[in-house]
Amino acid sequence: MKRNLYIGICLLMAVLALGGCKKAPINPDIEGHWQLLEFTTKADGQTHECERIYYSIQLWVIEVAEKGGPLELTSFRGRYRYDETDNTIRIKDLSTYDVPELSRPAEVWELLPYGLNCTNPTFEVVSVDKRWMTLESDYAILKLKKF
Repeated sequence: MKRNLYIGICLLMAVLALGGCKKAPINPDIEGHWQLLEFTTKADGQTHECERIYYSIQLWVIEVAEKGGPLELTSFRGRYRYDETDNTIRIKDLSTYDVPELSRPAEVWELLPYGLNCTNPTFEVVSVDKRWMTLESDYAILKLKKF
């Protein structure tokens, strides 16, 4: 009887301990899954409508991908850092993420349809709420919708 009680208490403690190990987002407003609706290039003011292009931002990792879209773009994953003091997002080390021996760094021409003109862009967070986010770099203004 005492042994069963001891085992039960141990199992309860293990369940409670494992339930508390969830990784919380660094910035819940920015982290999540976003659809890129459009971006406007600043040099010419041209707005580019986007179809099925997504940004996924989670715990220092960012992924840009076209999911089932007509352009058949390569997906890239990299690191991101949100800086609270100047309200910016910095992206770096974008690369394909096949098996390690086949992974390769992104090239600028591959990133243009994602609203990126370099492999290490910095964005000012112009606005963000639970549903919409606007980012601005020296190249473009991105309009994203959370889903």
